[in-house]
Amino acid sequence: MKRKDIMYQPEEEKAKVYEQIDALYRQGKSVTLKEHKSGFPAVTVDCEDIHIITDIISLERWWVLWKKQERR
Repeated sequence: MKRKDIMYQPEEEKAKVYEQIDALYRQGKSVTLKEHKSGFPAVTVDCEDIHIITDIISLERWWVLWKKQERR
């Protein structure tokens, strides 16, 4: 499986991808997150037709901001 590497994309671009994955997750789709073979902080995320390599730090940062927005 070919994954799109988004590690060096701007945070705004990463957020769009993360939001797509979150929307699929909320529809009951499976999401798999694993450490990438290149090591920390790289992770792979797979959900439906979305297959990415990203950094866990930006993903965690996005998650915190997303949860804060949800509470408003």
